[in-house]
Amino acid sequence: MINTTYGYMKDFGTTATIGAASVMGVFDSAPVAEFGILGSAPKFLCKASDVPGITFGQAVTIESVGYTVTEVKPDGTGLTELILDKAS
Repeated sequence: MINTTYGYMKDFGTTATIGAASVMGVFDSAPVAEFGILGSAPKFLCKASDVPGITFGQAVTIESVGYTVTEVKPDGTGLTELILDKAS
């Protein structure tokens, strides 16, 4: 599963800039509806080893758009999902 996911990231992923590092992952910014309100919940899924020590509030740039990390969710399989908020 992990090797398949890493291959998918390489073939179809997006590069994020986190600090001075370029990190390959899968970016999802699809609209979501919660409590009847339409909004977005951008997420970036990447290898945990590519983002050691990433923390709440850290800046991430994806496709020339700035985001801030609001939650770090390691999944225990070597992947980490970053929950993002568009920087103001």
